Amino acid sequence: MNLGNTYTSLGQYQKGIEFYQKSLNIFREIGDRNSEGKSLGNLGLAYLYLAQYERAIDFLQQSLEIFRDIGDRNGEAISWFNLAQALENIHRELDALGAYRNAPELFQTIGIDGKVQDCNNAIERLSQPKTPVVSRRGFWAWLRRLWRWLRARFRR
Repeated sequence: MNLGNTYTSLGQYQKGIEFYQKSLNIFREIGDRNSEGKSLGNLGLAYLYLAQYERAIDFLQQSLEIFRDIGDRNGEAISWFNLAQALENIHRELDALGAYRNAPELFQTIGIDGKVQDCNNAIERLSQPKTPVVSRRGFWAWLRRLWRWLRARFRR
């Protein structure tokens, strides 16, 4: 797993994924659930960095399940936070908001206040009303209506 971490920190995500997958197989074979959860979480994070969000979500959900089963609150908090980021990237804002809301209490319990603030910032950002996006077609239709209205108004 450490080799995977090293390659990932160097931006060599595919190489990191290879080592995370190897570590995952070993941890499953020996029954080390905590390290299995960490390997799954690291795989999810590597896929998040590669913008392969659906794969990231799959691995992060698996890691979250393991951490919840074994009572690892730190692993659970990190999984919720990373899962929220992946969900946000595929525009599942409501799901991301729910995931971000699950993480702060866990981070606070284990004393990671910086992550609590990161979660609160994300929750605030996602809770803001979205400004409507106008398409080009919509803009030109509006402009034609305005032009017709102006022409009609000033023909008198």
